[in-house]
Formats: sequence, structure tokens, C-alpha cells
Amino acid sequence: MKTEELFFIVRIEVQTAHNNINDTLQEMEKQSRFLMTDTPHIKVINSEILTTKTRNQKN
Repeated sequence: MKTEELFFIVRIEVQTAHNNINDTLQEMEKQSRFLMTDTPHIKVINSEILTTKTRNQKN
């Protein structure tokens, strides 16, 4: 088997009770789960979620 690195781009829209987007991001990083499982032909060696924040522009 060979080792390859794959990149996934995921967009997540959330409703939050937090006033600060950093608090929302921190809670998501600590308590949310992203699950990638092994398949018959693939063994997941490592995964990492790279987070960023964006703000909605006010019109």
C-alpha cells in the first residue's frame, strides 16, 4: 500500500448563542467530531481539522 495525503474542504454554517465568533470556534474545536473511518482498501493514519473563521458582511 502507498501513503497519500488528501485534502477535504468543508463549509459549515452554524447558529450560535455566543456573541464572539472565537468562542463559537473554540467550542466547535473542543466538542464537535469529524469522523473518517477505515474502509476495506484504506486505513486512516491521521486526520486534522484546520479551522478558520469568517464573518458575514452586514448590508
